[in-house]
Amino acid sequence: MQHVLRGIAIALRGRSKTISLNGQTLTIALLIAGGMALAGCEQASTPEPVEPAQETQSVTDSEGQTDAIATIQAIVANPVSVTLGQGEPEPAQVDQAMAYGDQIRTADQALAEVGLVNGAMFRIGGNAALTLQPSQLRLDSGQMITWVEGALAEPIEIVTPAGIAGVRGTTVFVNIEDDPNAPVEIFSWEGEVAFRLADSENEVVLSSGEQLFIYPGERDIEALSQQVQPLDRAVAQERLEGSPLINGFSSPLPTRPEIEATVDALE
Repeated sequence: MQHVLRGIAIALRGRSKTISLNGQTLTIALLIAGGMALAGCEQASTPEPVEPAQETQSVTDSEGQTDAIATIQAIVANPVSVTLGQGEPEPAQVDQAMAYGDQIRTADQALAEVGLVNGAMFRIGGNAALTLQPSQLRLDSGQMITWVEGALAEPIEIVTPAGIAGVRGTTVFVNIEDDPNAPVEIFSWEGEVAFRLADSENEVVLSSGEQLFIYPGERDIEALSQQVQPLDRAVAQERLEGSPLINGFSSPLPTRPEIEATVDALE
């Protein structure tokens, strides 16, 4: 700026020496021109304003990642889609983070594996639709196998249209048919699963190798407790060998040794 002022002053002195008539008028004109030049220099040197909304948005997005409670670990075939928050469905990606309220879907032969920060893992397939909720996995349709390695950091439940299954350090299979009148299947591959109706605190506990079918509208928990049945060994072995959720991924199911031990113990 000092260089600009000095240059204008020199220019003005030069003009006042060479012009003899109407000097006052010409001097004023030159001063006005100099002022305009200064204004132009100041305008050119002023930095462009930063868009605060864009910076705030990026910070918000970055901070939002800290709220992630799950990550997509694997995708087998497509389509697998996710709906993040109130957004539109989009193709799912491996290593994609998910938060409470997000939904993941599979269609046709697609499979997906998701890991939660609390230590639980699940795989879904068979036209599945699952939504992440605080301490809960809401499965509206399809198939899911859930397991836990070690102790859970916090309890987790599987919410189905028929009721709620509590995961207790176990491997549990849930199947919800497309037919709304079909029963929901709960099957414990290994460990205990506690099932209760949505409006009740009373539970039915399934042990390793036991299954339960719950029809829509079921309200009698005592009657359900009488319907828990162990799976036949041959049937369990066939299901183990033919399960896409167990065998359809490149990495083996971590709890498979415990599942095989359960099958061997069945009659």
